[in-house]
Amino acid sequence: MKLLKWIGVIAIVVVAVFILLARQGASDQRRMQLALQLTGGYVGMTEGQIHDLGTRISQGGVGTIGEAREVLFWLVCSGRFSSVTVEPAAKAALRLVSVQGLSEKEAVLRLLPLTGSRTTEPFSACPK
Repeated sequence: MKLLKWIGVIAIVVVAVFILLARQGASDQRRMQLALQLTGGYVGMTEGQIHDLGTRISQGGVGTIGEAREVLFWLVCSGRFSSVTVEPAAKAALRLVSVQGLSEKEAVLRLLPLTGSRTTEPFSACPK
């Protein structure tokens, strides 16, 4: 009887974790969709292509998949990077994250002057 009780508890925990991760993934997806809409799709990539780029970058040993996708979100949301420049910018930002201990947002903010951007609040319209 105790074994069934523990199996039930473990099953509930697994389901709860799965639901939490699914909700977080859906939230991240909505954020990226909004960022693409707000910038008029300036980056020239679909949400799926950006998602795949984050996976590819992290598999290449530059940051974790979560860090890569967060950096890509801030790059897209800034509206300053195209499909040609987003990958090298993401890799540079991820190096700043790992070497200098910056957040993903701070790392992208450090790259913006290289684009000629003089905006003081480049992320003010970005979804939270």
